[in-house]
Formats: sequence, C-alpha cells, structure tokens
Amino acid sequence: MCSYFETLNKTDCNGCGTCALRCPTKAIKMEKDSEGFLYPKINLKKCINCGLCRTICSNSPKKNSYKIKAYAAKNKDLNERLSSTSGGMFKIIANDIISRGGVVFGVKFDKNLYAVHGYATTLEDCQYFSYSKYIRSDLKDTYKKVEEFLKQDKWVLFTGTPCQNYGLKMYLRKDYKKLILCEIICHSNPSPKVFHLYIKNIEKINKKKVNNYYFRSKNEKTKKQPYVIFSDGSTKIYNEFNKAFGEMLISRPSCHNCQFCDLNRKADITIGDFWGIEKVFPKLDDKKGISLLCINSEKGAEEFERIKSKIDFLETEVTTAFEYNHHENIKAHTKRDEFFKKIDTGKINENNIIKMMNKYMRESLIKRIFRKFKHVINKLICRK
Repeated sequence: MCSYFETLNKTDCNGCGTCALRCPTKAIKMEKDSEGFLYPKINLKKCINCGLCRTICSNSPKKNSYKIKAYAAKNKDLNERLSSTSGGMFKIIANDIISRGGVVFGVKFDKNLYAVHGYATTLEDCQYFSYSKYIRSDLKDTYKKVEEFLKQDKWVLFTGTPCQNYGLKMYLRKDYKKLILCEIICHSNPSPKVFHLYIKNIEKINKKKVNNYYFRSKNEKTKKQPYVIFSDGSTKIYNEFNKAFGEMLISRPSCHNCQFCDLNRKADITIGDFWGIEKVFPKLDDKKGISLLCINSEKGAEEFERIKSKIDFLETEVTTAFEYNHHENIKAHTKRDEFFKKIDTGKINENNIIKMMNKYMRESLIKRIFRKFKHVINKLICRK
C-alpha cells in the first residue's frame, strides 16, 4: 500500500503522528484540517528526502502470525466492573502493571473536554482512562514518553485504538520486553471539532457550562444513556453525538478504509464489549458488562496467566467472538462530506449542530415504513 505522502489521500492516514515524531530534521508537523483531524504536513525546505516517514508509516500493518485466543470475560470485582463501560478488563491489567512499579497510558478528558493521551502510576488515576470516549484522541508526544519510561526499564501498558498501538510499534522500531500493547476494539474515530461544537450547543441550550460528558453509562438514573454533567451538578441525557458516531456521519476518512479491523489483531491484547454475549454464552451474561478479550502474542499470553485468577472467562473461536463485533470496514454516511462542508462554511455551528445532526440522521419515509412493517411481522411470528 502507498503511504499518505505519496497519495495525499486522507483515507491513507490514521493520524498517529509517528512520521512527525521521528523525522530527523523536524520537517513534519501535524496540522488540523477543516474537519478537525490531524494530518502530517512537510516543510520542503527542511526535508532531506530520507524516506523515513514512508518507511515507518503505521497504516500498512504486517500480519500477526500468533494463533489468537478469544474469551468472553468479566472482572470478578463487581465494583470495578460497574465503574467500567464493559467487563472491567482494563482495570485488572492496569493494576497488574502498576503493582510492578509500571506506568499506564490511556485516554482522558483534559479540563476543556479534549480527549488526550496521558499516563498514570496509580490505579486511582487510571480511573480517568476507564470511560469510553468516542473521539479521536490527541497523542501529542505520548510515544516519546513511552520510550522514556521503557529506557528507564519500567513496565509500560499502552492502551488506545489499534492504529495508535501500531503507530507506537513503528515509532519504537524495536520490541521491548516490558511493553504491553492493549488495543480497544474501535468502531471509528469521530471528529473532536464536531464534539466541541456539540458541547457548546448543549451549553447554549441549557445556559450553563458542561463539566463532563459520558458517552456510555451503567447509571440507572440516566437509563444507561449518554449524558452530560453541568457545572451545577445536574445531569441531562444527550445522545445525538453517539447516534452520529454509530451512523458514521462524523468519522475520520481513514476509518472507512481501516487496515486494523479484521480478525488478525496487532497488539498483545485486545479488549472491548462482547456484543452478542446473550447468544454465545447466555449463562455468563449478568447484564452488568462482559468483555471480549483476545490474547494476540506471547507477551499477551504471559499477562493473561498473571490476571486470569481475577476474571471469570469462557474461551470461544475468534470468528464467533467477532460475529457481532466490529471486524470489517463500514461505509461512510452518504451525506458525511456534505455535513462537514457545512461545518466548514459555518452553516452548521455551535448554535444548530444538534438540530442538524437530527436532520441528517432522520430516516427516509421508505425506511421508516419498512422498519414498521418488519416490526409488525416479527410480532406476528412471535405470537404463533
């Protein structure tokens, strides 16, 4: 596959920033486009044509030869599971790394609700990484910090999307025994720019500041829906952003040409929701969160041996595990480009983005009739 530097096609760049961090003359900078996504830009005056940026591009991953094992798993500690968005696997792995004096990298919100990568050395601080964030996170110099800790001979757990994990691999260019890569099963990476227009629109409607946003919840008070927490402590359900994310209206272009969403995983460990658990292992499902856990390497297998006493798990085939989970590219919403163009021209802004999201996601009359017809038929079949 050709690199982004050869095609300049945005579907060929996942925005990991490895090229910019490793450029020997600092000729590459990551710059935001009109959609709010980061892309590398070369300063030709500084470029020495060494070709390193093409060589270490993370968007052409190599196949993993390890025989992957898949499990349905849940944390035995119910409190830890309830404070996680699925089965609580991350906390178990993070705790193990920290118990060895290690460092854990993950995604959190900064004070302005931007999703950024950070690191933690206590389990308490890891809590900020536990909640789902359906936005493309800014890695900044995270790969450099990972390398610094590894050179100090510390254990490091890096969590992120599959492309971010592979970007770190390409940045380091060597294997470190004490580095464990953990990828989160990724549906797509929505635009941070869209998210902030969305938050501002919520603030204008309610005339108060949003302090936090939960994309997913096990909170019964909010009916397990996405919700905001305002500065006065009140909460309110808002799910337009999640719907737009699910319908691929606001995703990064490379997410529709993803090189990482097949069954051949690239990190040491893969974690995510075990969608379809009620069909595969109904007795394991207690409606409080079940994880899909994949062990993809020898290091992953060693880590699994260390933590398996803390989880309830059942092994299954990889194909079965991913039958209901994201494992193939999803087409972009038919009006994705039109939506972003209107943002660029200001027709969609912080005053109307919620209204416009609803407009773009509204089903056509034919689809609504078909869905209603299907619902009626299913009810008739169930009565028989």
